[in-house]
Amino acid sequence: MKKKLLLHICCAPDASWIPEKLEQNYEVTCFFYNPNIYPEEEHEKRADEMRRLAETKGYRLAVPPFEPEKFDRRTATLRHQPEKAGRCSICYRIRLEKTAAYAKENGFDLFATVLTVSPHKRVERVNRIGKAVAEKYGVEYLPSDFKKDDGFKKSVEESKKYKLYRQDYCGCESSLRYRKMFKDAETQAFVPLVPGKKVGIYDVQSFRRWLKRKGLKTGFLFFETQPTAAVFKEAYEESIFLEPVKNLEWRKKIFTKKDRKIKEIPLHSVSNRDIFSDPF
Repeated sequence: MKKKLLLHICCAPDASWIPEKLEQNYEVTCFFYNPNIYPEEEHEKRADEMRRLAETKGYRLAVPPFEPEKFDRRTATLRHQPEKAGRCSICYRIRLEKTAAYAKENGFDLFATVLTVSPHKRVERVNRIGKAVAEKYGVEYLPSDFKKDDGFKKSVEESKKYKLYRQDYCGCESSLRYRKMFKDAETQAFVPLVPGKKVGIYDVQSFRRWLKRKGLKTGFLFFETQPTAAVFKEAYEESIFLEPVKNLEWRKKIFTKKDRKIKEIPLHSVSNRDIFSDPF
C-alpha cells in the first residue's frame, strides 16, 4: 500500500508533471496554499489554473482559504529586502508549515513541495526549512530537487502543451515591484551598474537624481558592507536595486545575454561622499 503524500503546489506550471512522477511511489494529493500572492486577483487566477490542470490530469487537489494577512504580518518589516533574502525564507516556512499541519491533521504520511523545480529557488534552503517544519509538526518531509534532469525545462514544455498561465513574478507585492523595475531596466538606453564599498541613504538619493538627469528609470547599486534596513527601504521606495557586490558579474551576464547595453560606473561618479556625509 502506497504512503499518502501531500504535495505543496505554488503554481500550475510547477505542478505540470511532478505529481505524476511521485504517483509512482506515493498516493499524491496536491495542496495549493500561497498566502504570499499579490494581489488577490492574481491568487485566484493561479488557483483557478491549478484547478483546471488538476481536472485535466486527474490530480487530487485541496485548496484551503486564501490568507494574505498571515504573510503580510510575518513579513511586514522585510518588504524592502531584495529577492532571495530573508523574506523568502519566511515565505517558504509559512507555506510549508500550513502543508505540514494539514498533512498531520488529515492522516498523510509525509509532505513535499514543488518549489525546488524553480531555478530561482535555493534547493538547500527549501529542504532545510522543510525538515525543520517536519520536526515541529511531527510529520515526515520528502526532500527534493525537481529541477534535476531538466525538470524545469520539462515543466515549461508541459505548460506549453496544456496552455497554462505562466506568471512572470514569484508572487508577493515586493517581487512584483522588483519585476517591474527589471523590465524598466531592460528597456533603457543602458543599465547602470554602480559598485561601492559602503552604500548609504545619501548615495541612494544621489543615484536617483543622477538617473533622472540621464532619463533612466532604474539602476543597480552594489555594496560590500551590508547596508542598514533604512537604506534598503530608501532604495525600494526610490525603485533602485540594492544588491551585494557578488551579484555584479551575474548581472553583467544577464544583461549581456539579453543584448542590453551596460555601464559599470564607480560610486563616486554618482555620489560625492568626500563632500557629503550620510544623514543617518
